[in-house]
Amino acid sequence: MSDISSKTQLGEQNSIRILLIDESLPRAQLLQSALREAGVRDIVMFHRTDGLFDQVREVRPDVILIEVESPKRDTLEQLSLIREHNPMPVVMFTQDYESQSIQAAVSSGVCAYVVDGVNKQQVQSAINVAMATFEEFKGLRKEVQQARRELSQHKRIDRAKAILMNERGLSEDEAYRALRKLAMDRKRKLQDVADDVIAMSKLFDRS
Repeated sequence: MSDISSKTQLGEQNSIRILLIDESLPRAQLLQSALREAGVRDIVMFHRTDGLFDQVREVRPDVILIEVESPKRDTLEQLSLIREHNPMPVVMFTQDYESQSIQAAVSSGVCAYVVDGVNKQQVQSAINVAMATFEEFKGLRKEVQQARRELSQHKRIDRAKAILMNERGLSEDEAYRALRKLAMDRKRKLQDVADDVIAMSKLFDRS
């Protein structure tokens, strides 16, 4: 997939690839015309919503644009898979005003949900909103992943300290200093040394 970090405004950068999905051919042609008017040139069209996950893997778009009467459960499930394995901006044009449908779509990874019809201005605005929302989502996701990594590292270090305290009769501070000294002597990260201590402890437990 193309790097869209510098393509946050459709009017500024129109080299994006859009995967356009609409089961209605006349409706899809209208949407395609609106995209053309907005300056988009790289458009790949599909007229079936089933197999969406595979279509995305094949086309590798920068933005997914879906037009449906109402978001189907299967479509939302596939969008959830895309968000999990290959996240990207998703725009959905629909006639479904129900708040429950909107919530389900957003939870599945839809970044812009449009119910007011299709024209050049709305298409351009919706894609810009979707791309901006997606960039924010990526930032938040990165923060969450970093927090999880740090939590995991702290847990591994705490476990290694507990092993040293139990096996060598050290205090918590002494165990921590011992781990730090090992890390400095071996020129390795503290969590890596903690993993070594845990692994050795498991080995001795089995013997």
